[in-house]
Amino acid sequence: MDDTSPASAPDKSAPAKTSLVRARIRQLTTPWWRLVWLIGGLVWAVVFNVIYVTSGGTQEWLGVASVVPIALLLVDLLRVERLERAAEQKRQAALKKLG
Repeated sequence: MDDTSPASAPDKSAPAKTSLVRARIRQLTTPWWRLVWLIGGLVWAVVFNVIYVTSGGTQEWLGVASVVPIALLLVDLLRVERLERAAEQKRQAALKKLG
């Protein structure tokens, strides 16, 4: 290809790939209640860890309780990702069947 030839137009049929980081941030912030859950979970963790540290680390249950909301959010995200992966595999199988 020489310098005078026109650049090829991008293929409009292929969807643009989003970065993995953008996809993860989108998963964490949509729908709106996940963002609230994330912020609330972080506040929850900080509060419980501060109480744990200021009490001399004698109540171990505070450390465990501090991670419960974040752990539940991650379980929900893994569930959604598994469902999306299964849907994508179904779409791929349907395309192979048609093609």
